[in-house]
Amino acid sequence: MPKKEKGTIKVSNINDEKSHKHPFHTKLCDLLNIEYPIIQGALGGGVSGADLTAAVSNAGGLGVLAAWGLSMDKLRVAIRQTRDLTSKPFALNIMPVNRPFTQSRTELAIEEGIEIVTTGRGDPRAPIIKLLKSHGIKVLGVVPTVRHALRLEAEGVDALVASGCEAGGHVGKVSTMPLIPQVVDAVKIPVVAAGGIMDARGFLAALALGACGVQMGTRFMAAEESAALPEEKQRIVEAGEEDTVVTEIFTGKPVRVISSPRLNSLLKAMKDGLSPEETRARILELRKKKKTQEPGYNSVTSGQGAGLIHEILPAGEIVRQIITEAQTLYKRLDPWA
Repeated sequence: MPKKEKGTIKVSNINDEKSHKHPFHTKLCDLLNIEYPIIQGALGGGVSGADLTAAVSNAGGLGVLAAWGLSMDKLRVAIRQTRDLTSKPFALNIMPVNRPFTQSRTELAIEEGIEIVTTGRGDPRAPIIKLLKSHGIKVLGVVPTVRHALRLEAEGVDALVASGCEAGGHVGKVSTMPLIPQVVDAVKIPVVAAGGIMDARGFLAALALGACGVQMGTRFMAAEESAALPEEKQRIVEAGEEDTVVTEIFTGKPVRVISSPRLNSLLKAMKDGLSPEETRARILELRKKKKTQEPGYNSVTSGQGAGLIHEILPAGEIVRQIITEAQTLYKRLDPWA
């Protein structure tokens, strides 16, 4: 762990406004060749398919195609469909499900000429970063702690996505607000903020914490181009700040979802002393019926900031809205404006 410098705040993440057409051109924009420092979080199971990925990239951000939930053949098709829809940069996310999955999707990324890869949370536990870098592919590692950040920096990633526990999907234990500046202070490479960021206020706050951009998953899950079911998008729109729960039931690791009646019932029963045998049986039932989208069982992956999402919009409008509103907020905060 590098020695801390007391009172040191990094504020060089935003470049000189005079040399760019908007005040939020950061080092991330230069690294990824994008207009705005906004990354669409990977949404597995085909949710962030070609349509959403391309729409975010066409709007000036970085769309991210998720490998998880797609067969090799379907993933190859999705990559090519995305290229048909955009000439802008986009990324492929490789979640470290297991070593064969990680290795095969890495090899596919190389074969298909992918230029940017984001990893799953933490270390992939396989030598893929070195392999990707040897083929000129830029790698962004998603991390939940400073410890993970230092390890991935040492392995050679180009940037880090520091994700707080407010995020949807797999989560760590550290909140976004304390995590981001500590990661920024600990590493020398660009840091992107993630976890609970839904609008221009979160975007601007992330930059104030020293990040050079943001990653948003839940907000784009509720985009028009997202392949999430209409019912899932509506549940995000209707959710409030207390409607998500973190549970290991679905994958064996902590996952944040919008709760469901069946999930609430199971969690209460487990707390009240449900037997191990009955617990296993009900977990299997919940997982099976969640996959088939049976009413009452479908717990939608979502971050705590879902209460800030009030409507389903085109992905391009989401990007434009964030930048436009952030410019207004930025001017209000500028004492010389």
